[in-house]
Amino acid sequence: MKAVGIPFSREAECYVLGAMMIESRLADEFCGRLGEEHFYVEENKKVYRAILNLYENRQFVDVVSVGEELKKLHLHESVGGNDYLIKLIDSIPSIVNTEVYVDTLEKKEIERALYYAAQKISKDILDGEEGFQDLLVRAEKDINDIVSKQRTSPLKAISTATEEVMNLIEANKNKTEGDLIGINTGFEELNNYTYGFQPGELIILAARPGVGKSAFALNVASKASEIDRCHVAFFSLEMGIDQLVMRLLSSYSNVPLGKIRQGKMNENDTAKLLAGKKILDGLNLYLDESTTTNIEDIKVKCRKYKREGKLDFVVIDYLQLLTASKKGSRYEEVSYLSRALKLLARELEVPVLALSQLSRAVEKEKNGDESRKPMLSDLRESGSIEQDADIVLFLHNTGNKSDDTKFRNRKTELIIAKNRQGMTDSFYLQFRGDCSQFVSQNAIKENNKE
Repeated sequence: MKAVGIPFSREAECYVLGAMMIESRLADEFCGRLGEEHFYVEENKKVYRAILNLYENRQFVDVVSVGEELKKLHLHESVGGNDYLIKLIDSIPSIVNTEVYVDTLEKKEIERALYYAAQKISKDILDGEEGFQDLLVRAEKDINDIVSKQRTSPLKAISTATEEVMNLIEANKNKTEGDLIGINTGFEELNNYTYGFQPGELIILAARPGVGKSAFALNVASKASEIDRCHVAFFSLEMGIDQLVMRLLSSYSNVPLGKIRQGKMNENDTAKLLAGKKILDGLNLYLDESTTTNIEDIKVKCRKYKREGKLDFVVIDYLQLLTASKKGSRYEEVSYLSRALKLLARELEVPVLALSQLSRAVEKEKNGDESRKPMLSDLRESGSIEQDADIVLFLHNTGNKSDDTKFRNRKTELIIAKNRQGMTDSFYLQFRGDCSQFVSQNAIKENNKE
C-alpha cells in the first residue's frame, strides 16, 4: 500500500526558486502569484521569503542578493548558507518549464489546504459538538474559501488605474493619422471599426461550414505578422500543417490551391510560388503541429511563447473542437472553454481570435434564395460565447456572383455583430476560393484602376 503523506513537491519548489535566481524577470512574473504558503519544505519557504522581500522592494533577484537578504533576515545559516542556494541553481537544466512547476506549487498548496480542512471536518464530526446543519454550512464555507484562493489578485486603486489609462490615451494621441492602437487585421474596413485587435480581447469569428472562416483566419494571422511583424500562434484543430501551408502559399502567390496540391504548375506558377514562399518564410507565424485539443495544453504553449517574447496574437480554429479537463454537459464545456479563452487573452495581454460554428437554423431559414443573416443567438451550443466575446464577427454568403473575372468567386458579407469598444455594421469582401484569399472591395477598386 502506498504511504500517505502531506501533498508537496520538493522538485517543483526547488525548480521555481532556482529559476527565479537564474532569471530575475521570472520573479517579477510569479511573485504576484505565489506566497510563502506555496512552499512546504522549510528551507524553501525561507528562501522564497527572501526573494519576495526583494521583489516587493523592487530589487534585483539573483543568488547574491538572495543570500544577502537571508542574512538580513537571520535565516542564512538555517537554510544551509550559500551552498544550498547554489544547489538550487545547479539542479535546473532549463528555465523554460517554470510555468508548469508554478502550476504544480499552486495545486499542491490547494491540496494541502483541502487536506487540513478535511482533517478538521473529520475531527468536528467525531467530536459531535456541532449540529448537523451548522457542520454542513461551515464545511461548505471552508471548502469554498480554499477553491476561491486560486490565482486571486489584489484590487487596484482607482488612482493607479486612471494614471495607466491616461498614459495609454497619451500614447494613442501621439499616433499619426491611420495608425492603429491594436493589431492590423489586413482589412482596412475591419480596422476602421475595431481600431485593430486589442490586447486582452476575445474575438469570435463564426460561420457555417464552407463559408471560408479558416481562410479568413489565416489571412488575418499572416497579415498581422507581415504588416505589424507580430508573433502569431495558430492552432488548427481541424487541418494539418501541410494543408495550412498550402493555403498560405496559394494566398501569397495567387497560384490556385488545386494546382499546388497536384503539383501541376508551369514555370510562371512556380516562380510566383517561390516568391510567395519567400514572404512567408520571413513571418513570425507559428503553426501548432501537435494533435492536442486540450485547452490546458494550448495555454501552457502560449505562456511559454509569451515568456520568450514570441506571442502577440493567438488564433484557434475552432472553439467547438477544444476539449477541457472539466467534464459536464456540452453546454457547460463550451461555456468553460469560452471563458478560458477570454481569461487567457487577459492574462497574456494578447488578442485571441477563436473560430466558431453556427447553428443549422441559419441555413434552414431563407430570405428568398439566400439563407438569412446570422445573429448572435445562432452561436452554437453556448450563450456564454456571446457574453465572453469582445467582438463577434460573422461571415455570410450573399449568393451573388462577381462579374470581375480577376477577383472571381463569391461576394461575402462580414458582419460585425458585437463590438464592445465600437460600432456594429457590415461590409463586403470578395472570397477567392481558388486561392483561399479574401479581398476587400477597396482593393478590388484599386486593382481595376490599374
